[in-house]
Amino acid sequence: MKEILDDYDITITPSLEPTDVIVYCNSYGDGTKSILKSCEELNCLPFHLVVISKIDWDADMSPYPADKVISNYDNFEGNADDYLRWMLASLIPHCEKLLRVDNPRRILLGYSMSGLFSLYAMYRTDKFAAYISASGSLWYPDFDDFVITHEPMTKAPVYLSIGDKECISKNAYLQTTIEKTQHIFEHYKVQGHPTHFELNSGNHFVEGDLRQAKGIKWAIAALRRESHIEFHHDAL
Repeated sequence: MKEILDDYDITITPSLEPTDVIVYCNSYGDGTKSILKSCEELNCLPFHLVVISKIDWDADMSPYPADKVISNYDNFEGNADDYLRWMLASLIPHCEKLLRVDNPRRILLGYSMSGLFSLYAMYRTDKFAAYISASGSLWYPDFDDFVITHEPMTKAPVYLSIGDKECISKNAYLQTTIEKTQHIFEHYKVQGHPTHFELNSGNHFVEGDLRQAKGIKWAIAALRRESHIEFHHDAL
Protein backbone atom coordinates (compact mmCIF):
# COMPACT_ATOMS: atom_id res chain seq x y z
CA MET A 1 0.00 0.00 0.00
CA LYS A 2 1.23 3.48 -0.88
CA GLU A 3 0.37 6.70 0.92
CA ILE A 4 1.68 10.12 1.87
CA LEU A 5 2.44 10.86 5.51
CA ASP A 6 3.55 14.38 6.43
CA ASP A 7 4.74 14.93 2.83
CA TYR A 8 6.87 11.76 2.82
CA ASP A 9 6.03 8.91 0.43
CA ILE A 10 5.42 5.67 2.32
CA THR A 11 5.18 2.18 0.82
CA ILE A 12 4.07 -0.55 3.23
CA THR A 13 4.43 -4.17 2.11
CA PRO A 14 3.04 -6.70 4.59
CA SER A 15 4.64 -10.12 4.73
CA LEU A 16 2.67 -13.01 3.27
CA GLU A 17 3.80 -15.12 6.22
CA PRO A 18 3.42 -14.49 9.97
CA THR A 19 6.33 -12.46 11.39
CA ASP A 20 7.03 -9.83 14.03
CA VAL A 21 9.95 -8.32 12.07
CA ILE A 22 9.47 -4.94 10.41
CA VAL A 23 12.21 -3.43 8.25
CA TYR A 24 12.13 0.37 8.02
CA CYS A 25 14.08 1.58 5.00
CA ASN A 26 14.87 5.22 4.29
CA SER A 27 15.34 5.36 0.54
CA TYR A 28 16.38 7.96 -2.04
CA GLY A 29 13.63 6.57 -4.28
CA ASP A 30 11.04 3.88 -3.71
CA GLY A 31 13.19 0.76 -4.05
CA THR A 32 10.55 -1.59 -2.65
CA LYS A 33 10.26 -3.95 -5.63
CA SER A 34 14.00 -4.35 -6.19
CA ILE A 35 14.75 -4.91 -2.50
CA LEU A 36 12.00 -7.51 -2.16
CA LYS A 37 13.15 -9.27 -5.34
CA SER A 38 16.72 -9.47 -4.03
CA CYS A 39 15.48 -10.73 -0.66
CA GLU A 40 13.47 -13.43 -2.41
CA GLU A 41 16.56 -14.51 -4.36
CA LEU A 42 18.51 -14.75 -1.10
CA ASN A 43 15.72 -16.73 0.61
CA CYS A 44 15.37 -14.21 3.41
CA LEU A 45 13.15 -15.06 6.34
CA PRO A 46 9.76 -13.27 6.37
CA PHE A 47 9.48 -9.58 7.24
CA HIS A 48 7.21 -6.59 6.71
CA LEU A 49 8.81 -3.77 4.73
CA VAL A 50 8.23 -0.03 5.12
CA VAL A 51 10.03 2.19 2.61
CA ILE A 52 10.12 5.94 3.16
CA SER A 53 11.08 8.12 0.20
CA LYS A 54 10.78 11.70 -1.02
CA ILE A 55 13.21 12.54 1.77
CA ASP A 56 15.25 15.74 1.89
CA TRP A 57 18.21 13.43 1.50
CA ASP A 58 21.30 15.38 2.60
CA ALA A 59 19.42 17.43 5.18
CA ASP A 60 17.31 14.72 6.84
CA MET A 61 19.94 11.97 6.83
CA SER A 62 22.90 14.04 8.10
CA PRO A 63 23.59 13.77 11.86
CA TYR A 64 25.00 17.28 12.26
CA PRO A 65 25.84 20.15 9.90
CA ALA A 66 28.85 19.81 7.60
CA ASP A 67 30.43 21.80 4.81
CA LYS A 68 30.05 21.04 1.10
CA VAL A 69 32.71 18.34 1.04
CA ILE A 70 31.49 16.16 -1.86
CA SER A 71 29.95 18.63 -4.32
CA ASN A 72 28.54 22.13 -4.57
CA TYR A 73 25.08 20.59 -4.27
CA ASP A 74 25.66 19.23 -0.74
CA ASN A 75 23.06 20.29 1.81
CA PHE A 76 24.21 18.69 5.06
CA GLU A 77 21.97 20.59 7.46
CA GLY A 78 22.11 17.96 10.22
CA ASN A 79 18.38 17.31 10.59
CA ALA A 80 18.69 13.63 11.54
CA ASP A 81 17.44 14.17 15.11
CA ASP A 82 14.26 15.86 13.87
CA TYR A 83 13.70 13.17 11.25
CA LEU A 84 14.22 10.37 13.77
CA ARG A 85 11.74 12.01 16.15
CA TRP A 86 9.20 12.03 13.31
CA MET A 87 9.86 8.33 12.64
CA LEU A 88 9.33 7.41 16.29
CA ALA A 89 6.35 9.67 16.98
CA SER A 90 4.42 9.50 13.68
CA LEU A 91 5.68 6.99 11.14
CA ILE A 92 6.19 3.91 13.31
CA PRO A 93 2.88 4.10 15.25
CA HIS A 94 1.01 4.70 12.00
CA CYS A 95 2.61 1.77 10.15
CA GLU A 96 2.37 -0.67 13.02
CA LYS A 97 -1.30 0.11 13.51
CA LEU A 98 -1.87 -0.79 9.85
CA LEU A 99 0.31 -3.90 10.02
CA ARG A 100 -1.27 -5.01 13.32
CA VAL A 101 2.01 -6.27 14.74
CA ASP A 102 2.31 -6.55 18.51
CA ASN A 103 5.76 -6.15 20.08
CA PRO A 104 7.55 -5.89 16.73
CA ARG A 105 11.25 -6.35 16.23
CA ARG A 106 12.27 -3.38 14.12
CA ILE A 107 15.25 -3.23 11.78
CA LEU A 108 16.51 0.14 10.55
CA LEU A 109 17.95 -0.17 7.05
CA GLY A 110 19.82 2.44 5.08
CA TYR A 111 21.99 2.83 1.99
CA SER A 112 24.45 5.65 1.34
CA MET A 113 23.41 8.68 3.46
CA SER A 114 20.59 6.71 5.06
CA GLY A 115 23.17 4.06 6.01
CA LEU A 116 24.93 6.84 7.91
CA PHE A 117 21.58 7.75 9.48
CA SER A 118 20.98 4.15 10.56
CA LEU A 119 24.17 4.08 12.62
CA TYR A 120 23.59 7.55 14.03
CA ALA A 121 20.09 6.53 15.15
CA MET A 122 21.62 3.88 17.41
CA TYR A 123 23.04 6.73 19.53
CA ARG A 124 19.63 8.38 19.83
CA THR A 125 17.18 5.51 20.33
CA ASP A 126 16.92 1.87 21.37
CA LYS A 127 13.64 1.32 19.55
CA PHE A 128 15.22 -0.77 16.81
CA ALA A 129 16.39 -4.35 17.28
CA ALA A 130 19.06 -4.19 14.56
CA TYR A 131 20.78 -1.57 12.41
CA ILE A 132 21.96 -1.92 8.79
CA SER A 133 24.36 0.44 7.04
CA ALA A 134 24.80 -0.80 3.47
CA SER A 135 27.44 1.22 1.63
CA GLY A 136 26.87 3.86 4.28
CA SER A 137 28.33 7.34 3.90
CA LEU A 138 30.68 6.77 6.82
CA TRP A 139 33.16 9.13 5.21
CA TYR A 140 30.95 11.89 6.66
CA PRO A 141 33.18 14.51 8.37
CA ASP A 142 34.16 13.45 11.91
CA PHE A 143 31.60 10.63 12.07
CA ASP A 144 34.17 8.00 13.01
CA ASP A 145 35.25 10.26 15.89
CA PHE A 146 31.60 10.60 16.91
CA VAL A 147 31.27 6.80 17.01
CA ILE A 148 34.40 6.40 19.13
CA THR A 149 33.50 9.13 21.64
CA HIS A 150 29.78 8.40 22.12
CA GLU A 151 27.96 5.49 23.71
CA PRO A 152 25.15 3.86 21.71
CA MET A 153 21.82 3.35 23.46
CA THR A 154 21.75 -0.35 22.61
CA LYS A 155 24.03 -3.29 21.89
CA ALA A 156 21.83 -4.36 19.00
CA PRO A 157 23.25 -6.27 16.01
CA VAL A 158 24.93 -4.08 13.40
CA TYR A 159 25.54 -4.91 9.73
CA LEU A 160 28.09 -2.91 7.75
CA SER A 161 29.04 -3.22 4.10
CA ILE A 162 30.94 -1.28 1.48
CA GLY A 163 32.00 -1.73 -2.15
CA ASP A 164 35.64 -2.52 -2.82
CA LYS A 165 35.89 0.30 -5.38
CA GLU A 166 34.05 2.98 -3.40
CA CYS A 167 37.31 4.53 -2.22
CA ILE A 168 38.53 5.07 -5.81
CA SER A 169 37.88 8.79 -6.02
CA LYS A 170 39.64 12.12 -6.35
CA ASN A 171 37.67 13.31 -3.33
CA ALA A 172 39.66 13.04 -0.10
CA TYR A 173 36.58 12.13 1.96
CA LEU A 174 35.37 9.36 -0.35
CA GLN A 175 38.87 7.88 -0.40
CA THR A 176 38.47 7.00 3.29
CA THR A 177 35.16 5.15 3.02
CA ILE A 178 36.50 1.58 3.27
CA GLU A 179 39.00 2.46 5.98
CA LYS A 180 36.39 4.22 8.12
CA THR A 181 33.80 1.47 7.66
CA GLN A 182 36.31 -1.15 8.77
CA HIS A 183 37.42 1.04 11.68
CA ILE A 184 33.84 1.42 12.92
CA PHE A 185 33.26 -2.32 12.49
CA GLU A 186 36.27 -3.14 14.65
CA HIS A 187 35.10 -0.65 17.26
CA TYR A 188 31.67 -2.28 17.47
CA LYS A 189 33.24 -5.71 17.83
CA VAL A 190 35.25 -4.47 20.82
CA GLN A 191 32.09 -2.92 22.28
CA GLY A 192 30.36 -6.28 22.19
CA HIS A 193 27.86 -5.71 19.38
CA PRO A 194 26.91 -8.72 17.30
CA THR A 195 28.30 -7.28 14.07
CA HIS A 196 29.18 -8.22 10.52
CA PHE A 197 31.26 -6.52 7.83
CA GLU A 198 30.95 -7.35 4.14
CA LEU A 199 33.16 -6.06 1.33
CA ASN A 200 31.16 -6.17 -1.89
CA SER A 201 32.43 -5.94 -5.45
CA GLY A 202 32.05 -2.64 -7.27
CA ASN A 203 31.55 1.03 -6.65
CA HIS A 204 28.80 2.84 -4.77
CA PHE A 205 26.22 2.40 -7.52
CA VAL A 206 26.49 -1.36 -8.04
CA GLU A 207 23.69 -3.69 -6.84
CA GLY A 208 22.42 -1.42 -4.09
CA ASP A 209 19.24 -3.49 -3.72
CA LEU A 210 21.26 -6.70 -3.31
CA ARG A 211 23.56 -5.08 -0.74
CA GLN A 212 20.52 -4.03 1.28
CA ALA A 213 18.98 -7.48 0.96
CA LYS A 214 22.19 -9.06 2.29
CA GLY A 215 21.92 -6.81 5.33
CA ILE A 216 18.28 -7.74 5.88
CA LYS A 217 19.06 -11.46 5.67
CA TRP A 218 21.92 -11.18 8.16
CA ALA A 219 19.98 -8.96 10.59
CA ILE A 220 16.92 -11.23 10.71
CA ALA A 221 19.17 -14.25 11.30
CA ALA A 222 20.96 -12.35 14.07
CA LEU A 223 17.64 -11.54 15.76
CA ARG A 224 16.62 -15.16 15.47
CA ARG A 225 19.85 -16.27 17.18
CA GLU A 226 19.25 -13.75 19.96
CA SER A 227 15.69 -15.04 20.45
CA HIS A 228 16.98 -18.59 20.87
CA ILE A 229 19.55 -17.41 23.43
CA GLU A 230 16.88 -15.53 25.40
CA PHE A 231 14.61 -18.58 25.30
CA HIS A 232 17.30 -20.86 26.70
CA HIS A 233 18.15 -18.33 29.42
CA ASP A 234 14.50 -18.10 30.42
CA ALA A 235 14.28 -21.88 30.58
CA LEU A 236 17.10 -22.19 33.11
